[in-house]
Amino acid sequence: MARKIWEKDTLYNILRPYVDWCTWQGFSWINVIGKENIPDNAAVILAPNHCNTLMDALVVLQCFRGPSSYGARADLFNNPTAAKALRFLKIVPIARKRDGTRAVAQNLEVFDEVVDILDHNVPFCIFSEGTHHASHRIQAVKKGIWRLAFLAQSKLDKPVYIVPVGLDYEYFFRTAGQIDVRFGKPISVSDKTEEKIPELCDLLHDSIQTLLQRPDKDYIDENGEFVYYKKRKRGILNTMGRIAAGMIMLPSFALFAIPNLPSAISSQYLIGKLKDKTWSTSMYVVTRVAFNLLLILLTVILGLTYLNIWWVIALLALLAISSRAFLWQANFYKDLLD
Repeated sequence: MARKIWEKDTLYNILRPYVDWCTWQGFSWINVIGKENIPDNAAVILAPNHCNTLMDALVVLQCFRGPSSYGARADLFNNPTAAKALRFLKIVPIARKRDGTRAVAQNLEVFDEVVDILDHNVPFCIFSEGTHHASHRIQAVKKGIWRLAFLAQSKLDKPVYIVPVGLDYEYFFRTAGQIDVRFGKPISVSDKTEEKIPELCDLLHDSIQTLLQRPDKDYIDENGEFVYYKKRKRGILNTMGRIAAGMIMLPSFALFAIPNLPSAISSQYLIGKLKDKTWSTSMYVVTRVAFNLLLILLTVILGLTYLNIWWVIALLALLAISSRAFLWQANFYKDLLD
């Protein structure tokens, strides 16, 4: 019998800190605001904006110590191996109208599973726009999130809330930017009616939009073209100081680059192949997850074979420091050359 998504999974719990750490490698800082707005002893449906593909789920995930579950496009589950991996990650398939009537009909069975997840106090995150879009202006909210909320309210002996979440990225297409994760005021479902779903979609849309406060620095324009943010010009003294700092940092940058170059080169190569540049940060983080895991395993095996446990611990700490330092220094030199 398949394991329930809300059930404890030892392997998942072991890998979670590592995935959270890799998520942090894509940003200079992740600032979580308003988490106290998440109700206790209630079924909680999280409703973030969807602007940065896989990173949106990973950023929400690292806001919680315990498990959380997610909805994803149903077509991602067509491959049996991918379906098993996604379920291990506590992700369930949500069909969209474009997927056809038969696929949408299967949402009823999936929604029952989501209600079971909510009943066991695991937050469920659904991207209510139904698709991703690299902008701080969110698209129309689809009806599915409210249909799920009303179904949960009818079946559970606890209050159901939708919590709007604003994922406010500094950059969409590059690493090392900041992100503010804002949890808004919860919207109670108990005092709402299904006849008002169109108005409720507008309410949720506006609630999420108010949580997004950054201007667009890089984006996809109306023609589908990728537009980079152009930094302001710096004065000559500022530029000379940064050049001097860059020269001083070169030896440490070369040292930190040794264990990080394989993943950095691979991620940049794969990013260059992407048609949808919104996947850039996600590709960078996924590549680092894979390469860093191999590097950690290699360090542990060789360290225990030829050294001792204390050397292994020291080397792993150095890897963690070098990964973070390399990201910061690489972006420093990139900005210097822009």
